[in-house]
Amino acid sequence: MYRLLIVDDLPIIVEGLLELFEQTDHLQLEVMSAYSGEEALKILSERRIDIVVSDIKMPGIEGIELLQEIKSQWPACKVIFLTGYNEFHYARNAITYGGFDYILKVESDEKIIGSVERAIAKIEEEQDQMQIVTRAQSRMRLALPSLQKEYMWGLFQGKQVTESELRQAFKEIDISLDAAQPVYLLLGRVDAWKEMFTMPDKALLTYALQNIGDEYLSAQVRSYSVVFELSKIVWIIQPKASGESSSQTGSLDWVRAHRYTSGILENVQATCRKLLRLSVSFLFGSEAIDWSGLSNRFHSLKYGLMQGHGLLHEVIMTDKDIQKADGPDKADGYHDGVYHARVQLLMTCLENNHREQFNKLFVELTSIWNDPDVPHERKTELYHSLSSVFLFYLHKYRDIRDYVNLQVDLDRLFRHDDSASWLGLIEYYWQIADCFFEWNALRGSQLPTEVVDKVHRYIEEHISTDISLTALADYVGLNPSYLSRLYKQMTGIGLSKYVNDYKNVTAKEMLLNTPMKVNEIAAQLGYSSALAFIRFFKKQNEVTPQEFRVSRSSSSP
Repeated sequence: MYRLLIVDDLPIIVEGLLELFEQTDHLQLEVMSAYSGEEALKILSERRIDIVVSDIKMPGIEGIELLQEIKSQWPACKVIFLTGYNEFHYARNAITYGGFDYILKVESDEKIIGSVERAIAKIEEEQDQMQIVTRAQSRMRLALPSLQKEYMWGLFQGKQVTESELRQAFKEIDISLDAAQPVYLLLGRVDAWKEMFTMPDKALLTYALQNIGDEYLSAQVRSYSVVFELSKIVWIIQPKASGESSSQTGSLDWVRAHRYTSGILENVQATCRKLLRLSVSFLFGSEAIDWSGLSNRFHSLKYGLMQGHGLLHEVIMTDKDIQKADGPDKADGYHDGVYHARVQLLMTCLENNHREQFNKLFVELTSIWNDPDVPHERKTELYHSLSSVFLFYLHKYRDIRDYVNLQVDLDRLFRHDDSASWLGLIEYYWQIADCFFEWNALRGSQLPTEVVDKVHRYIEEHISTDISLTALADYVGLNPSYLSRLYKQMTGIGLSKYVNDYKNVTAKEMLLNTPMKVNEIAAQLGYSSALAFIRFFKKQNEVTPQEFRVSRSSSSP
């Protein structure tokens, strides 16, 4: 039931309208009256009013002033003005201040009731839109942590973006880091799990460690954290201060940020020991790095937690501590984790079919096999690291094994003959890599129809949600960029165009064959508001949904 307030200084007008609306049962109105603007404001201050029918010229507070007061208290309230012939232009101008409609006092009862009916319809439409927006915002809040982690994890795995792209992404997914400033990296780890802990127990405790670290860090620095491998966490850290001076890593802000982070790690350890009964360790980067170097530094620190003193419990180290422990013979940087980071990135390149990046990384890594000054032990270590990447890939995708076996002898992945040349080993690994990428290409050519069919089914079944390329790629088990290229190659059109075409056809069908309102159709097609859907439909068809419905209805026999 909606509340209607009638406002006029002439009792005969008020009483006539009261009688009219009390006899109009289908509107289900609770009708109230006021004989001045002051009396109307008193009622409005005490309860919500949905619709006001008011004289525009009254002693004391006039219609325009009353309208402004109403909008300040109840913005959704619809104000309909009653006007005489000589006040017509005055009333029309009042619409610019937020009035809903104006009616001549001599109009028929049907005209007055029609105006109130339109006001009710508008209120219901706005309520529906508000619910859609609220639901969309709620879904976005729920999805935001997942979107943030997915994006940041891509950066850790080597995804390269420009500063403007990074700034825009941070704005869209609400990450409070500065894309123009470098960052410190901090890695934390649960040292060991008790045998009684289940997987959910471990996930919950790691989440608790993450929260404790976030809480301590937030007091003095900006940070963002990501859990990985169940028991490890990486924090990205920047000073809280902003401005040109703070972008210099040698400035006082950066020194304080590093000193504070280093100093609170013992407190985090003590809190975890006391509250969670967990032993945790940390490895902190000693220098800030640009976003372009994020992936290499991350993998370097990750490797540092798996060697030497990093294997001990409840340690706090920096990457400089690891370099000192390695000794002067490892000062050339080979064991600072950079090579190991690139070895791990090779796996990502294989899985995502990124041939160009794979080639670049492989050349960089195997350059030590052409360097006579690099010790034999280090060359051998790289051999075992690369072999583990290829063997892991063969084990994960067993159907590729027979294909590779027909062309390459896999025994050399298990043992290296010291008499064989390193240059020969480079050629051997190139052959295996060629097989992997060829197999990916063949697999793509054998299954395109099935992939396209699955994509179409997903779109049909999830049309009411926000259909993203990432969601589609996850569903069919392919890399997003690869899926986009494959789909366009197979169908001749882009995925986004197919989604738009499908939504357009579905919208037309709903408009012609159902009594659904425009805002209801918008919700069914995954739009956050009726306005967004109307813009989409008009761009596709050069007419609004309502114009389309009316034109087709009028042309029907």
